[in-house]
Amino acid sequence: MRTISIIATTLLGVSAVALAQSSVDYKETGSIRLGVNLGSASASAGSSSGNGPGGDANLKKKPEQNLPEPLALFDATGKVVGLYVPSASKVIVHLQDAIIAASVTNQLDVNTPFTSLGPQSGSTYRWAVQEQTWFLSTDCSGPPIPLASTGLRPVAFLQDRRTGALTAYIGGPGRSAPRPANSVRQPLLGLGPQSGQCVQQFPFGGVIEGFDVEQTVVLTQHFPEPLTVR
Repeated sequence: MRTISIIATTLLGVSAVALAQSSVDYKETGSIRLGVNLGSASASAGSSSGNGPGGDANLKKKPEQNLPEPLALFDATGKVVGLYVPSASKVIVHLQDAIIAASVTNQLDVNTPFTSLGPQSGSTYRWAVQEQTWFLSTDCSGPPIPLASTGLRPVAFLQDRRTGALTAYIGGPGRSAPRPANSVRQPLLGLGPQSGQCVQQFPFGGVIEGFDVEQTVVLTQHFPEPLTVR
């Protein structure tokens, strides 16, 4: 059995699930149990307290709270991808020694420019890029610059517009450093004909706080589509 333990107080502007430690426990078969550790207070007063066993000094156990069960994202093989946060369209993915936040969408075609949301699925999801991706080069070539990601490992994403393959470029756990960014690729979602376009652009001040790429992971190979939530 493998365990993903995620401790977060805020994720992308929304409260973390259960406002406490959320855990995803699953076996290799793909079965899953999502639990929230709230803790409970229980104690008994010693005989020296003067109240005796069962007295008012005994702390009663707190009643269980009816909290919603966290959601999990599964890939096409039934394997657990990670904890799903619907309000942000994000999934928390554990990759070896790194935990990252990645985007998913129910948009059926994110690899060609579109002027509207177009056809959508009511039950399945696919990988997507919802953020700008910065580069050291002037033409969006070479590896992108991983940026800090709400307390998780820094990451930058690139998606092949022909195959839909999504690659995560994960930065190291140390401190960022100023990077002379010279171009940016626009998100694939929500920009119509400009979606996914490369623009020669400079961040405010000419540099951006970023990280070196420490590992590269093709998410669509590790977790093939279609993706489902349950």
